[in-house]
Amino acid sequence: MIRAEDVHLTLRAQSGPVNVLRGIDLEVAAGSSIGVVGPSGSGKSSLLALLAGLERPTHGRIFVDGVEISALNENERADWRRRELGILFQSFHLISTLTALENVAVPLELAGDWAADAHAREALDAVGLGHRLDHRPTQLSGGEQQRVALARALVAKPRLVLADEPTGNLDGDTASHMADLLFSAVAEAGATLLLITHDPALAARCDRIAQMANGKLVQAPSPRVEAA
Repeated sequence: MIRAEDVHLTLRAQSGPVNVLRGIDLEVAAGSSIGVVGPSGSGKSSLLALLAGLERPTHGRIFVDGVEISALNENERADWRRRELGILFQSFHLISTLTALENVAVPLELAGDWAADAHAREALDAVGLGHRLDHRPTQLSGGEQQRVALARALVAKPRLVLADEPTGNLDGDTASHMADLLFSAVAEAGATLLLITHDPALAARCDRIAQMANGKLVQAPSPRVEAA
């Protein structure tokens, strides 16, 4: 599903070029999950941005489900994201003027889905928010907002789900419930999950864990070993 080959990302700064990612090689099988951990500034979110096609690598190639997204132009990457990708952020990124139903329906409407509202309603029902369809983000708790964001990420049935600190803004019990929803929904959809997190317990729920430091993978991802 995901294959990154010698991926580098260099950004310009007033003080000179900054090497954010320095030779990332990564493979993630279809239908599996991987947790990417590491300290702040290690390059985790930059890697996610490249895998989402939000940035292009300075050097190297990225393939997702056989498509070399690093070779696509900006419009082609936007079309690819609408078809294949669901993204879940720590800060929810809901549109404040829209209801929960309208927020979830947006990606479907952009894709030309004539039944966008019906599909959005089903997605919100699946995360337990069928009774909050007409509420705007300011009328929802943090956990409810993240559930709306999860419904939006999965409503188009993406092949790949990228989650950047999805429980980072939630309290302990809410975060645990959100993690349960995320993993069960991704498993039910048969999607591939790449999860960025500072939480070792959340990362441990993935099939594999990758450790990042200073823009590199310092620990090669390997299958998680279950206790006997």
